[in-house]
Amino acid sequence: MKIGFLLQAVAAAGGLGNGVRLQGLSQARALSRLGHEVTLINPWDLRTADDFDIVHFFGGGFGYFGLESSSQKWIKKLVFSPIIDSNQSFPSYRFAAKLGALWPGRIFTIPGELGRQARASDLVVCRSAHEKERMIQSLGVDPHKCEIVRNGVDPPPPCDPDGVRRRLQLPERFVLHVSAYTQSRKNVARLIQAVGPTGLPLVIAGTAVPGPDLDQIQELARAHANVTLLGWQDQKTLYDLYAACTVFCLPSVHEGTGLAALEAAACGAEIVITKNGGPPDYFGDMATYVDPSDTSGIRRAVLELWERPKGDRLQRHVLQNLTWDRSAEKLVECYQRLTG
Repeated sequence: MKIGFLLQAVAAAGGLGNGVRLQGLSQARALSRLGHEVTLINPWDLRTADDFDIVHFFGGGFGYFGLESSSQKWIKKLVFSPIIDSNQSFPSYRFAAKLGALWPGRIFTIPGELGRQARASDLVVCRSAHEKERMIQSLGVDPHKCEIVRNGVDPPPPCDPDGVRRRLQLPERFVLHVSAYTQSRKNVARLIQAVGPTGLPLVIAGTAVPGPDLDQIQELARAHANVTLLGWQDQKTLYDLYAACTVFCLPSVHEGTGLAALEAAACGAEIVITKNGGPPDYFGDMATYVDPSDTSGIRRAVLELWERPKGDRLQRHVLQNLTWDRSAEKLVECYQRLTG
């Protein structure tokens, strides 16, 4: 099968931690391993309908403005993977979508544009039941054209937890957080406020953007000697950190998947994660869920897992059911239903 993957150009400026780009690249590689021809579409190259059986675009929104109309000229089958990281209620999201349809060509809203793109697609691939329900209830997408294809992880390489502890001068046990941690959605200031007073070592790694959010996080870290800001680390070091930590905590305001938590789980970490969004589809009853606005609740969850012996049930679940190869197999099933 010839498949074209389309990503809006602004993702190139999103950094290595851009989850939409990571999802697309990972699924493209897994599809290639299954024997399919996947092309990452370059906007500088002109394409025709003969080039692809499927064109699959990721994220949606104004970066694809007009795709729903122009696609009829060069795309046989159009597949859409929306990325909606929002806790906005379904009714208010529905109102925003309808507002964008009241005066076509004069008023535009992101939900309105997402709705137009989803309804014009032959298939909408959602990351979770929550995202699928939002597409149906808020954006008026036909339920029969929505499918759930969960994201995944690559099986981790051999890890060196002792080596990373020595190299980065970390304690034997610590709580870990990895994200683009200056994004307010990642809720890192509240995480420090929750774990800092406990005295448990808290290690924070990932990408950061200079500005008020980083200033606040650095100020909070300075107030608690048990908090370490590592900044950006390469993927091998992240795997070692996942394997070394006692608890991985991702108390985001919303997560579509929680890819960093999935990677940590694949390396054997116990997981504390937000209850909002897609995580329950991935972690089931094998993670501890928290309300991201409840500082004391985050603290209790971390302390509870800190005292609990590590198990391997979640790790086995992820490695057996939540790999990128599994994700690609499900995608192929969806594609084949479209192409007949």
